[in-house]
Amino acid sequence: MMMNQLIVGMPNSGKSTFIAALRHVFVANEVSTELELTGLADNEAHLNRLEDDWLACNRVSRTKPTTEGWVQFNVRDRRSGVESILSIPDLRGEAFEQPACNGQCNKELYDALIDTDGVLLFTNADKEDDMLLIADLMDILGPPELVESSDAQQKFDVFKPENMPEEVKIVEFLQVANRRPLSPRCRKVAVMISAWDVVATMGRTPDQWLLENRPMLAQFLITNSMLWNSRVYGVSAQGGKLPQMKASLEKVVRPSERIRVVGHGAQPHDLSAPLSWLMSGQC
Repeated sequence: MMMNQLIVGMPNSGKSTFIAALRHVFVANEVSTELELTGLADNEAHLNRLEDDWLACNRVSRTKPTTEGWVQFNVRDRRSGVESILSIPDLRGEAFEQPACNGQCNKELYDALIDTDGVLLFTNADKEDDMLLIADLMDILGPPELVESSDAQQKFDVFKPENMPEEVKIVEFLQVANRRPLSPRCRKVAVMISAWDVVATMGRTPDQWLLENRPMLAQFLITNSMLWNSRVYGVSAQGGKLPQMKASLEKVVRPSERIRVVGHGAQPHDLSAPLSWLMSGQC
């Protein structure tokens, strides 16, 4: 059975780090996982490079034009015995910005979105949220009588589409999947809050964090629940912030145990849990 899973995320959202850590979890068999690897992929060289960076506790390099491609995992669900080929594009974050920024979408990516069975949607917890309240705006501009002044206007750069909030870009990308002339259909989406280690001590669940820090995305998923069956996970694929925690991460005997996964009964180090849910049953 062929299952197409699409990884979606803007630049620096944690996609490549997740792929590198997932590769190691599958190959090393150091921790309990819902899925197991059944065979090697055709693009092992690319996966090896990602995994080497991850194992060395280095920042996993952002995907470059020369390394873009489809990452393939041949897996089996340990409980059901169902086997599947997970075909996941490892693309630059800029590719996912295009629908919102210029109204276009890479054809290969568009076809992947249309055909996908499930979406892993990444947002980085180690980034400030995009909210700008009216009160904040007035603090920047000054009193109302100065808003029309040239001095106030000079405080802002010329509008650039790529500087729009992350949430706007994500929501627009997701809307492409059900826009005419396509017939709307339900899909599963696992929202992956990467760098979860930066908020893990604050006592919030991944669902609470999403509502507070990505309210537009959260409201979009709630309002469109008939089209997007969603779950939210907190994920720290690296285990800590680099380079600050490099020394302590290198001391972990089993590298897979650096990983942290929170949400929906997932085992603490099992990056395959969200994928297993995406593979299971109908939307």
